[in-house]
Amino acid sequence: MKAVVIGAGVLGASTAYQLARRGVDVTVVDKGVPGDAASAASFAWLNSHSKEPRNYHDLNVISMTEWDAVARDLGKSDWLHKQGNVDVVDNAADAQKLMNRIERLNFYGYAAIPVTPRELGRIDPLIRRKDAYELAAFYPGEGHITVPLLIHDLLRAARDLGASVRDGSNVVGLIDHGDRVCGVVLENGDRLDADVVVLAAGAGIGDVMKTQGIDVATAGTPGLTVTTSPGTSNLTTMLHLPGLSVRPDTSGRLVIRSSKSDTQIDHSTWTLPDEAIQELIAQTADGVADVDAAVRGERVQIATRPYPLDGLPVAGFWDGVPGLYVMTMHSGVTMGALMGRLAAHEVTTGQKSSLLDDFRPARVIAKAADGVTRFDPYAIEGEKASQR
Repeated sequence: MKAVVIGAGVLGASTAYQLARRGVDVTVVDKGVPGDAASAASFAWLNSHSKEPRNYHDLNVISMTEWDAVARDLGKSDWLHKQGNVDVVDNAADAQKLMNRIERLNFYGYAAIPVTPRELGRIDPLIRRKDAYELAAFYPGEGHITVPLLIHDLLRAARDLGASVRDGSNVVGLIDHGDRVCGVVLENGDRLDADVVVLAAGAGIGDVMKTQGIDVATAGTPGLTVTTSPGTSNLTTMLHLPGLSVRPDTSGRLVIRSSKSDTQIDHSTWTLPDEAIQELIAQTADGVADVDAAVRGERVQIATRPYPLDGLPVAGFWDGVPGLYVMTMHSGVTMGALMGRLAAHEVTTGQKSSLLDDFRPARVIAKAADGVTRFDPYAIEGEKASQR
């Protein structure tokens, strides 16, 4: 079997690796540098504490565990960090919601521990305690992935199994034979034949689908992360404070983001103004004790997030277009391990996984035909932040 995988983010790289393990002749095509789009700008948070409905929550939990299996198979795990996550709220209404979430998650069997503001130092002494804090939750099973390292390791392993990677190659069309997709056309005119094309191009899926006369939107709002300079902090856990998300990175760096900073992106230059960066760093210094407000931002990464219509995953052969397997979801970093395995299984065996029954493309097709409004949770979050 020959397969072309469009997109070398977490989903594409994971699927390519799993296909190669099954003996498929795989070519990965990416219009840029592998992992340099939404995957690179992602906060890369492994979690399922706010994923609803229950079947979506369960998929995320399974995949969080499967990353351990992937690390074992690759023989490397320096990209996998399960240091826990702390979620802090500062008003009574949010405290009640957080307590309800803790109870629901414990009922599911998902570790969620209530923590009083006074106890935050037990989790990490660098978390500043504030009188305004009402309640916190600690999720010990959560963490993050160093996405560039993961993608590098997945593609290296896929290459070792015979796969090839063509970066800087933009797909401008799909090759049809009758009603079946059987390859792709690149911008330079090259044609790559395949028995199946796996479309995992995130927000760029809509552009490829248009070449088939299919109008489907997968591009959400732009989002960003700011990575600070080395030696910024000794913080050991992920931290979600009111209006701010922080996690450790290599060599004492921090990766930080907020819904407010997303609204400050200059769309004409695709940059974040310096004053917005310093505002975000000052906010971090206010929440993490050893951060100096004079710390500089080493890297700002901005990307358009993928959102498939109603916010839930889409995975499977596109109805009415044999040979085209489509994967898109917001939680690609968390879901990548499981989705890569399931997609490879379905493509190579023709057998459908019941885990994906509620997440098929047919759902999106039907809702698009009914004129259902697309759901972009970050857009809603950003709207609330700007109102504050």
